[in-house]
Amino acid sequence: MSDEARRELEAIKSDLYRLSYRVRALEERLTRESRGSNVGTTPSVRPEPEVARDVGATAPIRLESPAHPEPRVAPPPMDEEVQAFERVLGGKVALYTGLTLLFLATAFFLGWAWTQLSPAGRLTLGYVGGVLLMGLGIVVRERTERWFSDGLMGAGLATLYLSTWAGWERYALLGYMQAFGLTGAITALGIALALWRGSETLAIVATLGGFSAPVWLRGDSAGAPANFFGYLAVLNAGMLTVSAWRAWRYHQLTCLVATIVLVSGWAMTSYTPEYRGLTLGFVSLYYALFSVAYLLPDALRRRATDAVSLAQFLVASLHYLPAGYALTQEVWREYPGAFLAAMGALYFALGWLKMLTKDSPTDAALFILGIVCVAAAIAVQFQPSAQVVLYGLTAAGLILAGLRLQTRLLYGFGILLTLAAVAAMWTVLIEPIRTRTVLLNEHGVGWLALLIGGSAALYGLYRDMQARPQSALDSIFPRYALAHLIAPALVIALAWGSAEQTLYAFELAGRRDAPLAHLLVSLEWTLIGAGLLIGGVQASLRGVRLMGLGMLALTTTKLFLYDLGFLEMPYRALSFAGLGLALIGVAWLYSRFGTANARAN
Repeated sequence: MSDEARRELEAIKSDLYRLSYRVRALEERLTRESRGSNVGTTPSVRPEPEVARDVGATAPIRLESPAHPEPRVAPPPMDEEVQAFERVLGGKVALYTGLTLLFLATAFFLGWAWTQLSPAGRLTLGYVGGVLLMGLGIVVRERTERWFSDGLMGAGLATLYLSTWAGWERYALLGYMQAFGLTGAITALGIALALWRGSETLAIVATLGGFSAPVWLRGDSAGAPANFFGYLAVLNAGMLTVSAWRAWRYHQLTCLVATIVLVSGWAMTSYTPEYRGLTLGFVSLYYALFSVAYLLPDALRRRATDAVSLAQFLVASLHYLPAGYALTQEVWREYPGAFLAAMGALYFALGWLKMLTKDSPTDAALFILGIVCVAAAIAVQFQPSAQVVLYGLTAAGLILAGLRLQTRLLYGFGILLTLAAVAAMWTVLIEPIRTRTVLLNEHGVGWLALLIGGSAALYGLYRDMQARPQSALDSIFPRYALAHLIAPALVIALAWGSAEQTLYAFELAGRRDAPLAHLLVSLEWTLIGAGLLIGGVQASLRGVRLMGLGMLALTTTKLFLYDLGFLEMPYRALSFAGLGLALIGVAWLYSRFGTANARAN
């Protein structure tokens, strides 16, 4: 063995000995600390220096024992936070600030170069600077952290975009096709670097540069929306394919926001009715591309849709639906709700497919969009009276389906549609009745729909609460609270609707203020109150009995404060006699009810 190899071997052995000695010393110190300062410990014996022998050596080589090392104490948490903040401040903040200053310096330099350099040199320096920044980022990628090299390459891309803009807009040294081609090449280069580095930041920079082209590349593209829309379609198709493949959510968001901004800006400045069909076709294509990018990749991977992608899909839908409705409204004048109804059917179909894959958040969102579209279609297609019928019956169906399936989505939307039906009914009542038919007029069909739908929903709530004292639906809106709201609303609708239709029947007969009309109204209210009271006694429901008593009290008040002022004989006697007999019957029912309760107790 050579002397040089022997020396290296001895150095390695010495280092190993020092390392093992430090480990033993640290173990002994930790043992003493765990036992406590008041517990005696046996002093440890320092091991003798080990002897290392080498092949061919005549005498042993003694390794010197190092001095007793002190274990390294970890810095306190506060020091770690300070160091982390210092690294961020001195690293990323310094880099991004420097790159921003460098970018601004390039911009100022290009402006200054207008008067100082030749036309060829004005752009050459800009492109050379951009290429150098990108090359520097590639060279240092193995020696620095990712954010540093990606930042350099992103700055290089931005510099290339800026140089292309200057060559087209500022210096007029590049033609339209040249500037367009260079922009496309820079964008493709940025995406290639992003895929190579796996960097979403580079992809966002390239995307922003690609979407900025229609803003400053005007000229031949002005007045040719097909070129503009086609460019956005191709760009979105490529970018969304990349983002879906790599699951880059913020890259998808960048594409969505940029598309919305560009299309909205073009619509405000260049849209004319002759472009309606073209605009609708491309806007629908964009929406289809985004929907596929948001919903399909996770479905192919057999997992639930990502929350960020689902939120972006909802944002895209809320932008597309008003735009599509506005573009189709003038074409389908006789059927303004056709577009919304078709979209509602599409959302229901997609929701059903997602429900089969057990993607609960997504199928809920799709069903919500479907219900919103159908409700909006009803609102724009039909008169307010028809809206009341459709909303009221649909709300009852959703509530019953939600109760049967224990689905909070259907139950909650049933409640919302119930409120919409009440609001629509109030709008109907503001307008006078135009159809000269009793009950089957604008007001009458609304009252009937509310009574039928409300009664069905109330019965379903009553049966469900008997079968399930506890339900997950109560977290949305307690079932007993909903029943307590629907029941008095039904009584009010029955009393109001019967009185209105009775008076309207006499108005059609030319006897608008006839005493018999008001007598019949009082009789109807008395029957309503008596029926509620009897039903409440039979079913042992205090709330129903109280509503019956309240109805009879209202009838009594009407009799004394209103009817007594104009009723003549014999109507006055009949009115008082009928109400009196009804109240005597009430008293008899309560006497029997109280006796039955006493016997039961």
